[in-house]
Amino acid sequence: MQNSKLKIKNYGLFFISILYFSFFIFNCLSGADIFLQLKSGGRKTNIFIYPTDNSRHSADIRKIVSEDLIYSGIFNLISLPSGQLFATKFDFQKSDRDIAVANGIDTVVKFESKTSKNKITLSGNLWDAASAKKIFDKEYKYPEHEIRKLAHNFSEDIIKSLTGQKISFSSKIAFSNTMSGNKEIWCVDYDGKNLMRLTYNNSISVLPKFSSDGKYIYYTTYKDGNPDIFRYDFEKNRSVSFITYQGLNITGSASPDGEYLIATLSKDGDSELYLFTTDGKIARRLTYSRGVDTAASFSPNSHEFVFVSDRGGNPQLYIMDIEGSNLRKITHSGYNDSPCWSPVGGAIAFTKRTGSRFDIYVMDVSTNKEYQLTKNSGSNENPSFSTDGRRIIFSSNRTGRYELFSMYADGTEQKPISSIAKESTNPVWSP
Repeated sequence: MQNSKLKIKNYGLFFISILYFSFFIFNCLSGADIFLQLKSGGRKTNIFIYPTDNSRHSADIRKIVSEDLIYSGIFNLISLPSGQLFATKFDFQKSDRDIAVANGIDTVVKFESKTSKNKITLSGNLWDAASAKKIFDKEYKYPEHEIRKLAHNFSEDIIKSLTGQKISFSSKIAFSNTMSGNKEIWCVDYDGKNLMRLTYNNSISVLPKFSSDGKYIYYTTYKDGNPDIFRYDFEKNRSVSFITYQGLNITGSASPDGEYLIATLSKDGDSELYLFTTDGKIARRLTYSRGVDTAASFSPNSHEFVFVSDRGGNPQLYIMDIEGSNLRKITHSGYNDSPCWSPVGGAIAFTKRTGSRFDIYVMDVSTNKEYQLTKNSGSNENPSFSTDGRRIIFSSNRTGRYELFSMYADGTEQKPISSIAKESTNPVWSP
């Protein structure tokens, strides 16, 4: 009984000391690679989207595709003057080319949709206006209730056929929100649509992280009194306990190859990083340092990761391989937090405290040079890259409460993704 009380007391003191380090849990409770340059230095492609039918579904698809293409940052959406119309036929006639050239249109998208037995069939093609040559011709079939998924797929194919780049518009953003009165895990489409509550723990649930295939979300919750890691299953629409050692169990990240998960545990005294298999078994302990090691984020090759440690004083960023070797320190000043390695490599986004606020920075991994992306706009925290590395989602209180914001990976076009009530923190982009 005496030993039990001593353990509880020691754990309580330890947990209080851990909370001092806001870089791994305080922020949760309180609240591209930059060198993959966008086409900001060159002219955007002028594109026109033309549904050849007047159905309601085609109008919806045109709206969604238009928003996707504008969001990509690659296109200018062109409107035609009154009285100028493309032919409703699926070919590209001389009159179509004349209209396109006269209005500075580079690319024309033509499509039509048909609905039968609660299914939508979309036939779409893409034309180069100058040469009047067809770029692609494709048919899509989806259930009627998945019209957004159909439109996003069409958008992705348009971009890939024109640029060779794979940009996902079907991605989701998971985050913690207080709308229910407690911190719960929620999910929303990249454009702020389809807001969905995932957890009903009536407790503190924070730090969501997607599995590499997007089927699961790992997160830390206090629902059973101890900070444990649970796993939400999208297919089954439910959560189950995953890592539940006594003490802290804090989510890190899942490896892109689908083999591992890194988490911070305090079961052996200090808070250290552990490598787990996807069935929740410890593969190995990774760190053995005095202080706090946490907030791990895998590199794209799944063989190394970046993390935060205060072993030398203020929290700094370190890189290590999954064998627990080849440790190197990559930041040397300030108070650093929440690293996220770009899925396309080359850059790490993180937060650095400047005065009493946090700002988002990006580091070039090859040179360790830092670039500040946010400034004089409240506290900006928990950056997460989109799958293509072109954008960063983050949480900011610049409006007076924490909201979800996105920006290009060079820091331009910072804007909220949607108006979501209450406080939204810890955002993470799906694969």
